[in-house]
Amino acid sequence: MTDRLYQRDGYLATFEARVLAVRADGVVLDRTAFFPTGGGLPGDTGTLTGPAGTVRVVETLEDDEAGVLHRLERPGPAPGDAVRGELDWPRRHLLMRYHTATHVLTGVMFNDYHVRVTGNQLTPEKGRVDFAFEQFDREVLEEGFRRANALVARDLPVRVSFVPAAEARARPELFKLETGFRHDLGELRLVEIVGFDTQADGGCHVATLREIGRLALTRTENKGRVNRRVYFVLEEAAPLEQAASGGEP
Repeated sequence: MTDRLYQRDGYLATFEARVLAVRADGVVLDRTAFFPTGGGLPGDTGTLTGPAGTVRVVETLEDDEAGVLHRLERPGPAPGDAVRGELDWPRRHLLMRYHTATHVLTGVMFNDYHVRVTGNQLTPEKGRVDFAFEQFDREVLEEGFRRANALVARDLPVRVSFVPAAEARARPELFKLETGFRHDLGELRLVEIVGFDTQADGGCHVATLREIGRLALTRTENKGRVNRRVYFVLEEAAPLEQAASGGEP
């Protein structure tokens, strides 16, 4: 199985790895910084460079057998080849900003208004979150965005830790999303916005809230009796002051 370097260091933009397997639909590496599609987030893109030259990674996917599968634009490295991976870093950083922004917003809605999340979809262009409102209140939602932006302005740090799965499951507040986690995991990864909120999560996040920018509500849609689909964008894009890292995590 692939060692998922991104779970320990979301800023790891380049890395060295070895090809474990080559399949018709992509390659499997012994270690990777590429995040695979999942949890409402698209997988990373970038390049792999090895003895056969440089080839683009057009999609990164979860695979039941391989763990992480890197789909390539054309045939590239062979089994056993040493390769250097490089992420499309500006795209990754945008997704990190949207992902952490979603944690801020869902944390506010859950902690302050007891509103759970039923789904989400994030891209480098916009965020979409589905909230379960017993009775939709536009003023509550707008106030939630104001409180989320006030938290971003406080520039709280974001930390990652790992805990035994049984310990995490005994804390229901860690699970803001109504969909379940796999039951075969021995430990779960927690993402903590220090002093505000902690959630079980497997994706990549910014190191401090200042990198997010400002959340701007764009529109809502009624998606059923209680579900309200909320769209937002990030304004005032933060400069990449925290450089992407390379080499060993």
